[in-house]
Amino acid sequence: MMFRFSFAALIGLPLVACTPRGTNHEDQAAPQGSAAAPTASAAAPSPSTAAVVGSATPEPTTAPYLPPPESSAAAAPPETPRKAIGTFDDWVKAYEGLGAPEAHKKPPRLGLAKDLGLSSGRIAFTRSGDIFTYDFAKGAESQLTQKAQRNIAPVFLGDGKRIAFLSNRDGMVWRVFLMNADGTEQRPITRKFTGVFGIVPPFVITPDGSRVAYIAKSGSSDESSQELHLVDVASGEDHRVGEPDYFDHPAFSPKGDTLYLVAGWFEAEHLASVDVATRRIRHWPDAGNHMFSGARSLGDRLLFSASPAGAFCCQRSSLYTMTPDGSGIRGFGSFWVAGVLQPEVSPKGTKVAAAWSVREGGFGADYRNEISLLDANGNGERPLTDAFPRPFYSAFEPAWAPDDHHLAFTLSLCPYVGCEPTMRSVVVVDTRDTKAVPAFIAYGGGASWSPVP
Repeated sequence: MMFRFSFAALIGLPLVACTPRGTNHEDQAAPQGSAAAPTASAAAPSPSTAAVVGSATPEPTTAPYLPPPESSAAAAPPETPRKAIGTFDDWVKAYEGLGAPEAHKKPPRLGLAKDLGLSSGRIAFTRSGDIFTYDFAKGAESQLTQKAQRNIAPVFLGDGKRIAFLSNRDGMVWRVFLMNADGTEQRPITRKFTGVFGIVPPFVITPDGSRVAYIAKSGSSDESSQELHLVDVASGEDHRVGEPDYFDHPAFSPKGDTLYLVAGWFEAEHLASVDVATRRIRHWPDAGNHMFSGARSLGDRLLFSASPAGAFCCQRSSLYTMTPDGSGIRGFGSFWVAGVLQPEVSPKGTKVAAAWSVREGGFGADYRNEISLLDANGNGERPLTDAFPRPFYSAFEPAWAPDDHHLAFTLSLCPYVGCEPTMRSVVVVDTRDTKAVPAFIAYGGGASWSPVP
């Protein structure tokens, strides 16, 4: 059995620790004094500090560990100098949070992309409000968007030739766009919409790119509920599905004929499904559970997490499976956490990456954000990210490669209280190697693998 204790784990918050107020995961800038670095491969880590990462192509040098400068055209220059990162010992001494930092751990040095032995494959990711890809065969990254505002959340379609993404280039509203994998022919495929409470609205797209589902704010008030929309890409028809409610974690079935999502709020939270052909929504009984995660396909069943308690103080999120019609709910393995838990199933269903977040202490304490690896039965838990000292590092957004072995995730660094910005790196680990160290791919986050190797 696996146990983590938390007095509170706020549902709906991103799985990231020490994120300064007003900072989004998609944004990233360098502290003052960093050298210009047009690509991730040009910024090399320093062995003189403990916060070292490997470069994507050249060997590490003695340059200071600093993320690349802000490249978004919408970014404004800082009014005051940003704080230097310093060394790991500096972070520990300056720590002012609740609890105690893991001073006994030293941040492991990340490997290089070439250490993975991948001769093919591509990853799309976001950095500084633009979308990039990294090609493992070429060992190089390419920038696909160069628009003002933000282009985020890239998702490869099933053919590997196209990428869907969110952009607010039309103003303070979002639209889902589609482009070729080389960045050409960018076009909107949904109408404009906004998210509740100013957060980025979620969307999903079928593997063949024929349908898009997105969740938008309903009405003009910040306290408004949400609307679920289903869009036919070919015709542009946009249909609201069901009545306004609170929705989250949308995911299409592998065939794209069913949409799964979480509906309701707090005590009323439950799983639901939408028949894409008829647009009929079906609400499933909660079976005495609350605080659900999104459902993921696992063979002929669906995998999700839920907690029998609907209060933040008493969460015990465990994994469950059920049939696609919402029946036959049963436990899946012995893994559980006292916080938020989201499983991601490998393409062949042989492994599960469990991203979890717990608050270590009372209200205001740091969150611990980790990724653990489970077998196909939900057992054999193996931590993938606990070597990085908390609360300075966080791991989230796991994404499986099509080979069923390599896992990409976002590793964020926040070395001091109120740090600005959150520094993120896309890293990849070979889950077959129990001693593998993640390899640095690029600065940024939110990775998506091309389904085509």
